[in-house]
Order: sequence, then C-alpha cells, then structure tokens
Amino acid sequence: MIDDTTDINDKKSNITETVFEEANVSEAEIIREEKSLGERLCSGKYWLRAVFMVLFCFIGYVAAHLIFFVIVLQFVWALVNGESNERVRDFSSSLAQYLYQTLRFLTFNVDDKPFPFADWPDNESGSKED
Repeated sequence: MIDDTTDINDKKSNITETVFEEANVSEAEIIREEKSLGERLCSGKYWLRAVFMVLFCFIGYVAAHLIFFVIVLQFVWALVNGESNERVRDFSSSLAQYLYQTLRFLTFNVDDKPFPFADWPDNESGSKED
C-alpha cells in the first residue's frame, strides 16, 4: 500500500516536470514571475496609469454624450437648411478622433495620453460631402 502511494507521488512529480518541460517553464521562472507580480503591484507606474484611465473614462463618457448632441444638432441643421453644417461636421470628426484616441489609451493599445496631454486631433476626414 505504501509503495502504491509512493508510485502515485512519483507519477505526479513526473507529470509536473513534464508539464514544465513542455511549457519551457521552470519552477524558478514561476517564482520569478510571482516576485515580478509583487513588484508590479507596488509600482507607481501602473497606479498612475489607473488614475489616468479613470480620468479618461470620465472624459470619454462626456465626449460620447457630446457626440450625441452634435448628431442631433447636425440633423436639425440639415433639416432646416437642406445641408449639413461644415463647421459642426469638422468638429464632430475631430471629436470622434479624440474619442478614438481615448479608447486606444484605455485599452492599452497606446501609451500616449490624449488631449490635454497631446494636441487636439485634426479633422482627418477632409471630405466635404453634403
């Protein structure tokens, strides 16, 4: 009975070693990963980014509501005048670019913070479709 338990423990050990070998990971690397996780949790770099992410979530929320207002304004303008307002169209395009930049920052696609830490985005569409 004791031999069976020893055999089972040996098999578990062999399986664990095989898994580590197949994944090209050693126990020392796993311990190193855990230490680096602790270091990352204490790092001010990530906590500062978290503060900026909360700030830009709020700004993005306001920008999304502003886009909705611009949509309604542009529709009413086009309904009354028969064509869209070029200035409102340019502003909405740059606002959409800003929201895109904000979302890219929030989703860790870029590390560059959007406006007010960078220039306000230009109207990149450049089209004058009516």
